[in-house]
Amino acid sequence: MKKDERFPPPANAARGRLGTLARRALDLQVHTVRARLAPWLAARRGSLLEVGCGAMPYRPLVPAGCRYQGLDWAGAASAFGYAEKDVALFDGETFPFPDASFDAVFHTEVLEHVPDPQTFLAECRRVLVPGGELFLTVPFQARFHYIPHDYWRFTPSGLARLLTRAGFADVAVAPRGTDVTVAGCKAAAVVFRLLRGGFASKCLGAALSPLAAAGLALGHLSLACAWGSPDDCLGYTATARRPR
Repeated sequence: MKKDERFPPPANAARGRLGTLARRALDLQVHTVRARLAPWLAARRGSLLEVGCGAMPYRPLVPAGCRYQGLDWAGAASAFGYAEKDVALFDGETFPFPDASFDAVFHTEVLEHVPDPQTFLAECRRVLVPGGELFLTVPFQARFHYIPHDYWRFTPSGLARLLTRAGFADVAVAPRGTDVTVAGCKAAAVVFRLLRGGFASKCLGAALSPLAAAGLALGHLSLACAWGSPDDCLGYTATARRPR
């Protein structure tokens, strides 16, 4: 297995404003996550915990007056291919913080990599203050990635059930994109995969590059115009609150 197949490029692989715009144009998963997360982060005050923070691509979106703390699994360097400084580490089960430590908690495209999602979400609730808010995203139509540490795909009802059982209230789950978005994304993904292959594969990928451009254009239009069925989407966003 090629390393780039096991370790997909992180969301902040391209630095700077132009790099971010290019990544959002080419990666509809990243685009939709960022579009949902940015306004939620802009409203944060007090203390904020990002769980499974990875390379912390969304830290620049955190307001200046908000105290940010990154947290990641101790095995992330070997399992996921990254290691960052100034990040707290945990054993995969218990977060290294007292109860009610944070005003808000968020994680993006993390829950599918957690062997025990119920325990993980209960920990998210434990470290929140009463009334504290949780934000998360999960993929639905996404390839097998970070192999073998990719365990789950969640439906809206399954995600809501997990959050409710973990003790959260005011649970809301919303789709990111539609089946049209997914179709455009998959068309582009096939071409990108061909372009990473051998000489013959690269030639075929180059010949099909207009298909990738058309697919991405269709995907972005579907998001702007709400074309298609949300029941077969890229992924889901969920928000919830620890009861007071």
